[in-house]
Amino acid sequence: MFYSGDAAFHNDLKTLMVDIDTLHQHPANYNSGDVDKIAESIEVNGVYRPLYVQKSTGYIIAGNHTWEACKMLGAEQVPVILLDVDDMAARKIMVADNRTAALAQPDNGLLLNLLQELAADGSIVGTGYDEHDVEVLENLAKIPLDHDEFGQWPTLTFQVPPHVRSAFYDMTTEAAGDRERFELLLRLAGWPG
Repeated sequence: MFYSGDAAFHNDLKTLMVDIDTLHQHPANYNSGDVDKIAESIEVNGVYRPLYVQKSTGYIIAGNHTWEACKMLGAEQVPVILLDVDDMAARKIMVADNRTAALAQPDNGLLLNLLQELAADGSIVGTGYDEHDVEVLENLAKIPLDHDEFGQWPTLTFQVPPHVRSAFYDMTTEAAGDRERFELLLRLAGWPG
């Protein structure tokens, strides 16, 4: 590993380093990443992939929050791959990068096992997860899958603004009834049930 400021970088990225101030966050990037978690990962794991940047504008197409975390850590350089694409292609790549990552559905059982292995081997610091997340996953794993016991389950009531209710129904149109809608919403959030 090598360093720029307090940001660690994998040695294989050395030939890709450019001045961090020659790059700009894409003005149309609609995602708000957790820069603190990314910075923690950089400190623990190092930067392990380059930023993708539109050659003609210097706009970051993929890696906006990695750039921001590196700035926060005092880095003067970051690894970059320049893409010779027009504005439309740059925006499409940025949207695709954000959207395809958001569509990923974790297998929480596998995730829990992996986090427990990492914790047993040392620490989960730098993964983006913390002990509370592990506790939540452990509690989800305890939920019985026997649907015959629903009569004994508590009833939950929520009051939400109309736009949230509309979004809930839009996301769960294939379900019949509120119980099935809620189950579907949990599965969309990663619950393996």
